[in-house]
Amino acid sequence: MKISPILLALAVSLFFLAGCQFFQFPGVHKINIQQGHIITSEMIDQLQPGMNRRQVRYVLGTPLADDLFKDERWEYYYSLKMGDGRFYQRKLTAFFDGDIFTHYTGENLPGQSDRETDDPETPVPSNES
Repeated sequence: MKISPILLALAVSLFFLAGCQFFQFPGVHKINIQQGHIITSEMIDQLQPGMNRRQVRYVLGTPLADDLFKDERWEYYYSLKMGDGRFYQRKLTAFFDGDIFTHYTGENLPGQSDRETDDPETPVPSNES
């Protein structure tokens, strides 16, 4: 049996297109990818000015990275990339004066939006595309 070159070229091109992101097979499951620290409203409610670093670490966990040059602040980050391509993130920055917690700032934190729940599976969409 002789295989025609056109049929062979079609089979090879379909093989290479199968791995391409733009030509996805229907029904293929893609997992959700979570990274960073889950930040809940209960955790934020426990933060009080005047706490020491050890107490803040107990409430929020270890910061994302210890920065020797910015010792007065700790960064906490959480992201969730859904299998369908949607991307969500939360950021919290805790500020210190010496060893004492003074305040925090953040983006997309729990309680900042009426649409949101504290469940990390239903976060607020990020502003970045």
